[in-house]
Amino acid sequence: MSSIFKSRLPDNFPHELINSAKSLEHLGISEMAWDYQNAIKAVEFFCKYGYAVLGGDVYRIINGELHSTYDSWYVNKDETKLKGEFIEETRNRAIYYINQYYNANGENFYYSVVYDKI
Repeated sequence: MSSIFKSRLPDNFPHELINSAKSLEHLGISEMAWDYQNAIKAVEFFCKYGYAVLGGDVYRIINGELHSTYDSWYVNKDETKLKGEFIEETRNRAIYYINQYYNANGENFYYSVVYDKI
């Protein structure tokens, strides 16, 4: 896993989530992606610690390697909402999207998470 990406994670980011992530560096992206269960845990972590989940991308695992599905979700920043309200909205949207995608497509998918400290 790229030390560049790890250095951008919060200091208290769970090691179990770092260890369960798959690198996207082979795609030229200094990010990581998680399977269904760990993507939900990552979203929960970020929101619990004051980060908004602004979106994410979906990757299919083929022969042990991740490939973009070109599916994604996003949430526009909303300056009219209170910080906590906006974070909760981004949490709900991310979890809804990941759950819907998983229910429709199954287990061979990974999800990256775009987050920002609010």
